[in-house]
Amino acid sequence: MVQFCELYWMEKERLAYLRPLSGERDEDYLHRLCAEKDRWPTFKNQDSWVHFFQDLPSIENSKYDLNQNSITLSTDKTIESELYENLKQKALTLGPWKKGPFNLYGMEIDAEWRSDFKWNRLSHALGSLEGKSVLDIGCNNGYFMFRALGAGAQFVLGIDPVLPCMHQFQFINHFVKSPQIHFELWGVEDVKAFKNSFDVILHMGIIYHHRHPLEQLIDIREALKPGGTAIIETIGIAGEESVALFPEDRYAGMKNIYFVPTLSCLINWAHKSQFINIEVIDDTLTTTDEQRPTEWANKNSLEHALDPNDPLRTIEGYPAPRRMMIKVQKK
Repeated sequence: MVQFCELYWMEKERLAYLRPLSGERDEDYLHRLCAEKDRWPTFKNQDSWVHFFQDLPSIENSKYDLNQNSITLSTDKTIESELYENLKQKALTLGPWKKGPFNLYGMEIDAEWRSDFKWNRLSHALGSLEGKSVLDIGCNNGYFMFRALGAGAQFVLGIDPVLPCMHQFQFINHFVKSPQIHFELWGVEDVKAFKNSFDVILHMGIIYHHRHPLEQLIDIREALKPGGTAIIETIGIAGEESVALFPEDRYAGMKNIYFVPTLSCLINWAHKSQFINIEVIDDTLTTTDEQRPTEWANKNSLEHALDPNDPLRTIEGYPAPRRMMIKVQKK
């Protein structure tokens, strides 16, 4: 009986950090989800990562600045060259780094994506995040989570069912040490467990990877508090008609691509999902200034996905990807 009570208490406390959220949650569903996802490191032969994080050093007088283009960790103490090289090797081991940049005590992690470009596009539209709860769906390594925290968010939850992304987040947060920011190995399909819970939801670079875009948007709307805001960002194609490209196989070298909308199609999806106050934040061609290969990322990047003779076409012959971003609101 004592063992059962201890297990019951541990299960309940696993999600205690969600208590500050308002609205409703399907606690039973989330506990079952955690029971499954918390076993992933064992199932996926990731036990060695336990020792990896146990061996991470503490940096004396460490401080952070989350309001620069590069999320920056620094100290007024001298970091010995041996410790610096150890940190760099650990960071490289966690690669490839898709989102960034980060600066760890003078070490610049130059990720494939200049995610600060995207943050600078959306931050003015978001307005103040002071005291707000934020959900980042498909958060990758947490770059936008840390930026939201720096912008004043009181509570930030990032979800992404990819272990290497979680490891990169844990690596950065080992030094940030914020109790207000949380990562779960959940997917967009798990957002349905929340109702009227978040002030702001970021849904960027995800919708085209799934078969049911409207289902995602409806789940997002229901997870927002009344009056809450979502940022929806996707790759898209040029065109005036409300249509979406449905690639036969790959698109820009990527396999799991379903719907690549025009801007008017994306807006129509938002209308059909019963969002209000739909505002276009950005619609621009993706450039190799924003997405490119680096020491810290894969050798293959945007430049390898475009037709070398026509940069307005992908290697498959489709229109080159644009980045489209809208701001929407729940009534």
